[in-house]
Amino acid sequence: MGKYLFFDIDGTLAGKSRRITSKTRWAVQRAREKGHQVFVCTGRVPASIVGDVTDMEVDGTVSGAGSFVEIGGKYIFEHYIEPELTYQVMELFGRNRLLYTLEARDMVYQTPGARDFFEERTMERIRDNPELMRYHEQIQRGQKMKSVSEFDITRTRVAKMCYIAPERRQIEACLPFLEKYFNVVTFSKDSDSFVNGEIILKDCTKGDGVRRVMEHFRGNMEDTIGFGDSMNDYQMLETVNTRVVFEEAPESVRNLGQYYFREPDDDGIYDVMVELGLTDAM
Repeated sequence: MGKYLFFDIDGTLAGKSRRITSKTRWAVQRAREKGHQVFVCTGRVPASIVGDVTDMEVDGTVSGAGSFVEIGGKYIFEHYIEPELTYQVMELFGRNRLLYTLEARDMVYQTPGARDFFEERTMERIRDNPELMRYHEQIQRGQKMKSVSEFDITRTRVAKMCYIAPERRQIEACLPFLEKYFNVVTFSKDSDSFVNGEIILKDCTKGDGVRRVMEHFRGNMEDTIGFGDSMNDYQMLETVNTRVVFEEAPESVRNLGQYYFREPDDDGIYDVMVELGLTDAM
């Protein structure tokens, strides 16, 4: 019986190079040929899904950390933050001088200063943070990104928001309000002077996206396998039956693992898929 495979992108399918290796690509394709169904399960909204992953043949996508579920080219689920709550968070972040992005389905809006924040830091500084690397690359390319000044809250719904607090105290001041409504995810390290992450509605996570896919196919949750590396994969990994985790993931995520993969750039996903019998060895 075929399995349902759910793959995060940043830090899982693609490593520090931002590329998907030829062996990983082959393993995913071979798994589909063997009767398994493959889904991308990412924190990126559709507007931010660019690069190698767009060339992969998959059966569907859970994006926006569960805000969107697309199967066979059609959205079967879309979920957004209420406009009033979006406005309140924008005001909160503004008062506390956080940089942020508003992530809609088809466009991402950024605050002034976000570009400067990254340009002032070398690639070496952010090399070990896949989410920051993604954000940096998006800004450089200018793909599907506009200024927050062009955002119209009456016309565009926001699915999730990312934040950058140049100082830790800035995000700490926001937490009492944010934690009422959101799962607050952090990607930066404790040793970093800044804090970056994202906020995801509590009733809409990657785990919820997995369940919606399985309900659509009337599949058995015992047949689900999730692959992830960071805190925004936590709910996905909690939900699936078999949990495959990056060996250098944060401790709370690593503790969920039943199987582990090494650096994706070194064919870690290919190797663990062979180990699990999902694909043949090349």
